[in-house]
Amino acid sequence: MVDKANVKAGQKVLIQGGAGGVGHVAVQIAKALGADVYATASTGKQQLLKALGATPIDYHTASPAEYVDAYTQGKGFDIIYDTVGGSVLDASLGIVAHYGHILSCAAFGSHNLAPSSLRSATLSAIFVLHPQLSGEGRKHHGDILRQITALVEAGQIKPILDPLRFSLDTAMDAHNAVELGSMGKVVIDVIA
Repeated sequence: MVDKANVKAGQKVLIQGGAGGVGHVAVQIAKALGADVYATASTGKQQLLKALGATPIDYHTASPAEYVDAYTQGKGFDIIYDTVGGSVLDASLGIVAHYGHILSCAAFGSHNLAPSSLRSATLSAIFVLHPQLSGEGRKHHGDILRQITALVEAGQIKPILDPLRFSLDTAMDAHNAVELGSMGKVVIDVIA
Protein backbone atom coordinates (compact mmCIF):
# COMPACT_ATOMS: atom_id res chain seq x y z
CA MET A 1 0.00 0.00 0.00
CA VAL A 2 2.82 2.37 0.80
CA ASP A 3 4.91 1.48 -2.22
CA LYS A 4 2.37 0.90 -5.00
CA ALA A 5 -0.67 2.97 -3.98
CA ASN A 6 0.97 5.73 -1.93
CA VAL A 7 -1.77 5.81 0.73
CA LYS A 8 -2.46 9.32 2.01
CA ALA A 9 -4.36 10.83 4.91
CA GLY A 10 -8.09 11.13 4.26
CA GLN A 11 -8.29 8.51 1.53
CA LYS A 12 -10.96 5.84 1.85
CA VAL A 13 -9.15 2.51 2.00
CA LEU A 14 -10.95 -0.85 1.97
CA ILE A 15 -9.13 -3.96 3.19
CA GLN A 16 -10.78 -7.13 1.90
CA GLY A 17 -10.19 -9.82 4.54
CA GLY A 18 -9.18 -7.32 7.21
CA ALA A 19 -8.95 -9.77 10.13
CA GLY A 20 -6.63 -12.27 8.43
CA GLY A 21 -2.88 -12.67 8.66
CA VAL A 22 -2.13 -10.05 5.99
CA GLY A 23 -5.30 -8.00 6.31
CA HIS A 24 -4.91 -7.04 9.97
CA VAL A 25 -1.45 -5.61 9.24
CA ALA A 26 -2.75 -3.77 6.15
CA VAL A 27 -5.50 -2.19 8.28
CA GLN A 28 -2.90 -0.91 10.75
CA ILE A 29 -0.58 0.43 8.04
CA ALA A 30 -3.39 2.34 6.33
CA LYS A 31 -4.58 3.68 9.70
CA ALA A 32 -1.03 4.78 10.64
CA LEU A 33 -0.84 6.71 7.36
CA GLY A 34 -4.03 8.61 8.21
CA ALA A 35 -6.46 6.86 5.87
CA ASP A 36 -10.13 6.30 6.64
CA VAL A 37 -10.04 2.51 6.87
CA TYR A 38 -12.86 0.07 6.20
CA ALA A 39 -12.41 -3.68 6.35
CA THR A 40 -14.45 -6.76 5.51
CA ALA A 41 -14.64 -9.80 7.74
CA SER A 42 -17.19 -12.28 9.01
CA THR A 43 -19.57 -11.52 11.87
CA GLY A 44 -17.33 -12.93 14.61
CA LYS A 45 -14.38 -10.71 13.65
CA GLN A 46 -16.06 -7.30 13.67
CA GLN A 47 -14.79 -6.37 17.16
CA LEU A 48 -11.19 -7.03 16.12
CA LEU A 49 -11.57 -4.66 13.17
CA LYS A 50 -13.01 -1.97 15.46
CA ALA A 51 -10.12 -2.45 17.89
CA LEU A 52 -7.68 -1.95 15.00
CA GLY A 53 -9.40 1.33 14.12
CA ALA A 54 -11.26 0.21 11.01
CA THR A 55 -14.93 0.54 10.23
CA PRO A 56 -16.00 -3.11 10.07
CA ILE A 57 -18.07 -4.46 7.19
CA ASP A 58 -19.77 -7.83 7.60
CA TYR A 59 -19.62 -9.39 4.15
CA HIS A 60 -22.34 -11.86 5.17
CA THR A 61 -24.91 -9.11 5.69
CA ALA A 62 -23.85 -6.31 3.30
CA SER A 63 -23.25 -6.60 -0.43
CA PRO A 64 -20.43 -4.64 -2.08
CA ALA A 65 -23.01 -2.31 -3.65
CA GLU A 66 -24.53 -1.66 -0.23
CA TYR A 67 -21.28 -0.88 1.54
CA VAL A 68 -19.89 1.25 -1.27
CA ASP A 69 -23.09 3.31 -1.11
CA ALA A 70 -23.03 3.51 2.69
CA TYR A 71 -19.38 4.50 3.08
CA THR A 72 -18.46 6.31 -0.15
CA GLN A 73 -21.83 7.69 -1.29
CA GLY A 74 -21.52 5.43 -4.33
CA LYS A 75 -18.16 6.87 -5.45
CA GLY A 76 -16.07 3.81 -4.59
CA PHE A 77 -13.01 3.35 -2.41
CA ASP A 78 -9.82 5.22 -3.29
CA ILE A 79 -7.68 2.18 -2.52
CA ILE A 80 -8.70 -1.45 -2.12
CA TYR A 81 -6.27 -4.02 -0.74
CA ASP A 82 -7.51 -7.52 -1.54
CA THR A 83 -6.16 -10.40 0.54
CA VAL A 84 -8.84 -12.90 -0.53
CA GLY A 85 -8.85 -13.11 -4.34
CA GLY A 86 -11.41 -14.92 -6.49
CA SER A 87 -14.90 -13.45 -6.38
CA VAL A 88 -13.78 -10.86 -3.79
CA LEU A 89 -11.24 -9.45 -6.25
CA ASP A 90 -13.91 -9.50 -8.95
CA ALA A 91 -16.25 -7.48 -6.70
CA SER A 92 -13.42 -5.06 -5.86
CA LEU A 93 -12.95 -4.27 -9.55
CA GLY A 94 -16.45 -2.76 -9.57
CA ILE A 95 -16.30 -0.75 -6.32
CA VAL A 96 -13.02 1.11 -6.70
CA ALA A 97 -13.28 4.88 -7.18
CA HIS A 98 -12.55 6.51 -10.52
CA TYR A 99 -8.75 6.72 -10.79
CA GLY A 100 -8.51 4.51 -7.70
CA HIS A 101 -6.08 1.68 -7.06
CA ILE A 102 -6.64 -2.00 -6.32
CA LEU A 103 -3.80 -4.05 -4.87
CA SER A 104 -4.10 -7.81 -4.52
CA CYS A 105 -1.81 -10.36 -2.95
CA ALA A 106 -4.26 -13.07 -4.10
CA ALA A 107 -4.76 -12.21 -7.79
CA PHE A 108 -4.75 -15.74 -9.14
CA GLY A 109 -7.11 -16.97 -11.85
CA SER A 110 -8.97 -15.19 -14.60
CA HIS A 111 -10.73 -11.90 -13.92
CA ASN A 112 -12.82 -9.54 -16.03
CA LEU A 113 -10.96 -6.24 -15.78
CA ALA A 114 -13.63 -4.21 -17.61
CA PRO A 115 -15.25 -2.74 -14.45
CA SER A 116 -11.96 -1.26 -13.24
CA SER A 117 -10.94 -0.19 -16.75
CA LEU A 118 -14.14 1.83 -17.08
CA ARG A 119 -13.14 3.61 -13.87
CA SER A 120 -9.57 4.26 -15.09
CA ALA A 121 -8.37 2.37 -12.02
CA THR A 122 -4.97 0.79 -11.51
CA LEU A 123 -4.61 -2.88 -10.55
CA SER A 124 -1.38 -4.04 -8.92
CA ALA A 125 -0.69 -7.68 -8.15
CA ILE A 126 1.64 -8.06 -5.19
CA PHE A 127 3.77 -11.20 -5.25
CA VAL A 128 6.35 -11.36 -2.50
CA LEU A 129 7.85 -14.78 -3.15
CA HIS A 130 9.95 -13.87 -6.22
CA PRO A 131 11.88 -11.04 -4.52
CA GLN A 132 12.49 -13.27 -1.50
CA LEU A 133 13.83 -16.14 -3.59
CA SER A 134 15.78 -14.12 -6.17
CA GLY A 135 17.03 -11.22 -4.08
CA GLU A 136 15.85 -8.89 -6.85
CA GLY A 137 14.92 -5.48 -5.45
CA ARG A 138 16.47 -6.34 -2.08
CA LYS A 139 17.39 -2.72 -1.24
CA HIS A 140 13.93 -1.49 -2.17
CA HIS A 141 12.24 -4.16 -0.06
CA GLY A 142 14.63 -3.40 2.78
CA ASP A 143 13.55 0.25 2.65
CA ILE A 144 9.90 -0.82 2.90
CA LEU A 145 10.69 -3.09 5.85
CA ARG A 146 12.47 -0.22 7.61
CA GLN A 147 9.35 1.95 7.22
CA ILE A 148 7.18 -0.83 8.65
CA THR A 149 9.67 -1.46 11.48
CA ALA A 150 9.40 2.21 12.46
CA LEU A 151 5.60 1.82 12.69
CA VAL A 152 5.98 -1.33 14.81
CA GLU A 153 8.47 0.38 17.14
CA ALA A 154 6.09 3.34 17.46
CA GLY A 155 3.32 0.94 18.52
CA GLN A 156 1.22 1.65 15.43
CA ILE A 157 1.38 -1.94 14.20
CA LYS A 158 0.83 -4.86 16.54
CA PRO A 159 0.81 -8.31 14.97
CA ILE A 160 -2.05 -10.53 16.07
CA LEU A 161 -1.33 -14.22 16.46
CA ASP A 162 -4.03 -16.85 16.19
CA PRO A 163 -4.25 -18.54 19.62
CA LEU A 164 -3.78 -22.02 18.15
CA ARG A 165 -0.20 -23.27 17.73
CA PHE A 166 0.94 -25.92 15.30
CA SER A 167 4.03 -28.08 14.84
CA LEU A 168 5.50 -29.42 11.61
CA ASP A 169 3.53 -32.61 12.27
CA THR A 170 0.29 -30.61 12.30
CA ALA A 171 1.16 -28.23 9.44
CA MET A 172 -1.87 -29.44 7.45
CA ASP A 173 -4.07 -28.42 10.37
CA ALA A 174 -2.45 -24.97 10.24
CA HIS A 175 -3.23 -24.72 6.54
CA ASN A 176 -6.82 -25.75 7.23
CA ALA A 177 -7.07 -23.07 9.94
CA VAL A 178 -6.05 -20.43 7.38
CA GLU A 179 -8.53 -21.82 4.84
CA LEU A 180 -11.29 -21.66 7.45
CA GLY A 181 -10.57 -18.00 8.19
CA SER A 182 -8.32 -17.83 11.25
CA MET A 183 -7.74 -14.42 12.84
CA GLY A 184 -4.27 -12.94 12.54
CA LYS A 185 -1.13 -14.91 11.82
CA VAL A 186 -1.09 -18.68 12.12
CA VAL A 187 2.14 -19.93 13.71
CA ILE A 188 3.92 -23.22 13.02
CA ASP A 189 6.56 -23.87 15.67
CA VAL A 190 9.33 -25.71 13.79
CA ILE A 191 11.20 -26.52 17.01
CA ALA A 192 8.26 -28.18 18.81
